[in-house]
Amino acid sequence: MNQDIQTQEQLIEYLTSIDQQHLITYINNYTQQQITEFIDQINQLNKNYPGGIQEYANRARKLLLDASEDVNPFAEYTAHVPQGQNVDIYSDEYSRLEQLGVEEIKDTCFVLVAGGLGERLGYDGIKVALPIELVTNTTYLEYYCQFILNLQKKHGNKLLPFAIMTSDDTHKLTLQLLENNLYFGLQKEQVSLIKQEKVPAMLDNLAHFAQVPGKLLIDTKPHGHGDIHTLLYMSGLAQKWKNEGRKWLFIFQDTNAQAFRALPVVLGVSKENKFELNSIVVSRKPGEAVGAICYLVDKNNKGLTLNVEYNQLDPLVKAQGGEPVDEQGFSKYPGNINCLLFSLNEYETVLQETKGLIAEFINPKYADATKTKFKSSSRLECMMQDYPKLLGPENKVGFTALNRRFCFSACKNDLATALTKQKSNLPLECAGSSENDFYWLNAELLRMAGVKIPDQISDEVNYNGLEFKFGPKIVLHPSFGVTLSEIKSRIKGNVQISSNSTVILGGQAELHSVNIDGYAQLFGNGQFNVDIKDTNGPKLVALEQQDGVPGYIKIRGYRLQK
Repeated sequence: MNQDIQTQEQLIEYLTSIDQQHLITYINNYTQQQITEFIDQINQLNKNYPGGIQEYANRARKLLLDASEDVNPFAEYTAHVPQGQNVDIYSDEYSRLEQLGVEEIKDTCFVLVAGGLGERLGYDGIKVALPIELVTNTTYLEYYCQFILNLQKKHGNKLLPFAIMTSDDTHKLTLQLLENNLYFGLQKEQVSLIKQEKVPAMLDNLAHFAQVPGKLLIDTKPHGHGDIHTLLYMSGLAQKWKNEGRKWLFIFQDTNAQAFRALPVVLGVSKENKFELNSIVVSRKPGEAVGAICYLVDKNNKGLTLNVEYNQLDPLVKAQGGEPVDEQGFSKYPGNINCLLFSLNEYETVLQETKGLIAEFINPKYADATKTKFKSSSRLECMMQDYPKLLGPENKVGFTALNRRFCFSACKNDLATALTKQKSNLPLECAGSSENDFYWLNAELLRMAGVKIPDQISDEVNYNGLEFKFGPKIVLHPSFGVTLSEIKSRIKGNVQISSNSTVILGGQAELHSVNIDGYAQLFGNGQFNVDIKDTNGPKLVALEQQDGVPGYIKIRGYRLQK
């Protein structure tokens, strides 16, 4: 549909032509205002989806036919161990790659996928507004903005573009958070918000659209984070950045604060290997509910490196004898964490050819054995990590494997789910575990820089059986260093921090003779020579009760006792 629908007659003609005439069966029961609202919705849905809702329904019918016949999308593939680079964070290679990547920062664009609320966490706000930790209460969005700000300071304050994909649920609140905090130091013009729209929900295998009960309007649902590619195409941002001479595009998700510490090394790997797409990956156990990066080869011996979701991996590898494992028991198919680094020149070319339309999928819940109608409405979905399906064998796709706690600690599970994970010896991926990993990473970076910090437990928390064991609570503001080499440059002498300490470091501070046992905030310029003994420093303690407790604390099961 190239032109907007203007009249009721045009509406009826159009919906009949695309086999959606059931939507207007009772149109005469509605007011003119309600009909106008319906026409506006149809016009907007046609604008949101390349090819409009007719193309959407056509794609859906093919996928629904496959689903009804139990077609396995990987039936003609065999899985092989993918090619990529494993980087030991304690090696000289890490330092070399980090230095190589730092030079590429000035040409990097940043894209945050932030369309979700904190419902799975038991939190009723937007996830990027959650504090990463309780010592400073720095939110995820503030931390990302501050990191970008300090990355661009390394290159003469050349503004680095930052785009945020929002949704109907998060757009207004995200914009409000930015505006209320003056974009956390970034320039307003370097930040772009691109809103993801919803797609029609469907009732049956003929892709007949569902309606909102009691209304003419089509019922719509989220389409998945794969929309980021379409949005970067339709907004013109990818093309704009390419025309500005930018070279790299980094896409990351809403609650993984560790990602930025890994970025310089990953940039170095991409530059050295000429990767068009480089996924950050971590070790995963066979059967773990994490997508796996595999090299898939079809019957024509054509291969591609692609993420395979965990529920599709088992049937794929079963015929091959199961997942291959290394000597430590980890799968040789590394875990995908949805931190993706693209070479912008090739990426934008692919967007122009494909409009960023990622291969979709659908998971209908059928009403009965005939597999024709659904128990509840379903919709097409897409995932950003399926981008390699748009590529050919000639496109170079790889990965960078890093220590899990160094590059990935998601905050997505509520306390009950985290307890189940703990009993199964799996990563908790909750607010408490991500806070713990954040402190650990900062402490480890200081250790790597030469600071003496014992690896001991200071705060033990047990909340209804869920256990957290915290070491020193260390917060490194990005201004203290965005790379390991920069952090090392701040350590000028004998620096010691006890396991019971809570320490905040920031600014251009140089640590000379420093001994901290307790609470310290060293933030600013100049040399620090201090000896601090404070036995009354803050402690993390389990919540005694939840009434009146703010949501961001309640989802942790503990509070900071000052």
